[in-house]
Amino acid sequence: MAKKKKKINFKKKIKAYFKTTKPILVALIILLVVLVCFCWHLMNVSKSYMFSGRSEFVSIYNGVISLNYDMHVFMGSDIRYHYEDDFIVTEYKIGYILIDDKANITELVTRTGSFEEGFLLSNLIHEVSAFNFTEPFHNKVRFNRETIRNLENELRFIIEATTEDGEKISDIVEINIHRVSK
Repeated sequence: MAKKKKKINFKKKIKAYFKTTKPILVALIILLVVLVCFCWHLMNVSKSYMFSGRSEFVSIYNGVISLNYDMHVFMGSDIRYHYEDDFIVTEYKIGYILIDDKANITELVTRTGSFEEGFLLSNLIHEVSAFNFTEPFHNKVRFNRETIRNLENELRFIIEATTEDGEKISDIVEINIHRVSK
């Protein structure tokens, strides 16, 4: 009989507990904690950057990097050639790279080519200035963890070219990158 009274007494206590507002408050507090954690995660996963830079040969404006939880987007920038003289080049390599402290170079997005007749460097820069790409979050070819961690200090724009006279042109633009998102 004592066991039946304890079972009945326990059932009554459970029923009485669920008739109060305490279970609703506990459920709401748990829901609130889950939502706050999820929002914090989304804020930290999503990173947006804007960048610009200037060198002897070019000025770079309005570059955007957006690293979201599902997609990584690199939108090159407006690149303006402003050097006094123009060069006719036969070979070139132009684009964005990452240079770490140990001088290791990682190509982010570059364009290379060669011409037998030559091409004006200013026209070439204006033509290949669409340095844009999109990468799914899970791909991690261009934007892996190390690249994302060091992005603010290592992003550079390079111009390497050979003129028709055999003269080498080498310009590395230091990029000023600013995080827009929190």
